[in-house]
Amino acid sequence: MMRGMVPVLLLAAWMLTARAMAAPAQVLLLRHGDKDSERGDYNLSPMGFERSMQLGRLIPACFGVPTSIGVYEFDPVTAKNARSYQTAVPLAVSTGLNITSIRGSRANSFAAGQRVLQDKSLAGAKAVFIWEHRNLPDFAKGLGWGAMAPITPNDYDQLVVLTWPSPKAPPQVQLFSQKDLLQRPCGQTALSAQAVPPIDPPSTGLQLDLPAILARTGRPPEQGQAKAVSDLGILLWLQSHRSPQMIANSWLLLDRNLSNFDLAVGVDMAKTTPELLRGLAPFLALVDGAKDTIKEIYRRPRPYSAVASIQPCLPRESGWSFPSGHSAFYRAAAELLVDLLPDRRERLLAVGLSGGSSRTLCGVHYPSDVEAGQRLGKAAALQIIASDQWRRFKLKPAIQAELKKIDAVKQERLPLVIQ
Repeated sequence: MMRGMVPVLLLAAWMLTARAMAAPAQVLLLRHGDKDSERGDYNLSPMGFERSMQLGRLIPACFGVPTSIGVYEFDPVTAKNARSYQTAVPLAVSTGLNITSIRGSRANSFAAGQRVLQDKSLAGAKAVFIWEHRNLPDFAKGLGWGAMAPITPNDYDQLVVLTWPSPKAPPQVQLFSQKDLLQRPCGQTALSAQAVPPIDPPSTGLQLDLPAILARTGRPPEQGQAKAVSDLGILLWLQSHRSPQMIANSWLLLDRNLSNFDLAVGVDMAKTTPELLRGLAPFLALVDGAKDTIKEIYRRPRPYSAVASIQPCLPRESGWSFPSGHSAFYRAAAELLVDLLPDRRERLLAVGLSGGSSRTLCGVHYPSDVEAGQRLGKAAALQIIASDQWRRFKLKPAIQAELKKIDAVKQERLPLVIQ
């Protein structure tokens, strides 16, 4: 009897050893952001989205850049629990990592945690997992920490760090408050990192011809006009036909971030062309200023503010609807990049159009808002391209050197542009 037990015991010991050897170096556990319970959908509320944006900068600044992002599996039919994925998007954008939906986690989060410890690809990794709060203690138990208390429905502040000092040791546990982390030096650095203005902006002295841009942008349709009726009909049709994958893609374009052009350009611009990114920002700020002025002229309410049946799948915003700022930003950025990289024209313009169309898909802008934003972005970009400031910027040695790095990526090696 004892002899028969030996192989079984050896096998169990081997499995435990193999699991320990695959342990990550560090795991961050947190729940997804909050939803708007009055709205009745499964998307982040504006407050939840703001929290996710903060986390996208806070986590790399305070804990180092992760090597993996995993999220609780959401229902592909109803999109229930989609907030775990949505909360992870800003972190993915800021780090360039893909988001992995942990299959089977809805059915058994404990087993999902065990699989993480057995996953050799995560050995020594720094992983972030964003989870549904009721199942997070089970997931933590699967990771080797069985003492996690249930998370209350209104607790969105907790952040847990598990570390494995050695492959065979149980995890050490640290509990953090996200609010407190934001007050620490690393949190303050994360919040202010994107607010530091560039030194000697290349756009200094450039003023856009606002009347000309206003004429090109046009006016919003008046209530009852055929275009206004068409606007609403398109939004209602899209609302009834959009899929969870389409919504997820729209979230990827929520942050007006030039890194969304990486696939079109063919390089990670934050790493390969940092001077180019810094130089483009002040030119695009001029476009943003023109957009803000035109919004105040027309003051068109957002679709969901005017029509109760419109249920957006992106966070609600308080600003005016016409023209679309995202559409103007992405089209202007595309046109400026095309002037620098004419061989990438079609790829860049595809992203420029996607940045606006996602706003209509999710019901935060009318189609005519997006069309106007496209016209505004193109008109403003053409004025910038014709300026002495832009010509001097293009000829800077640092910019020319970075453009050569992009040109070195051959067309046949360029990745597919998927938005």
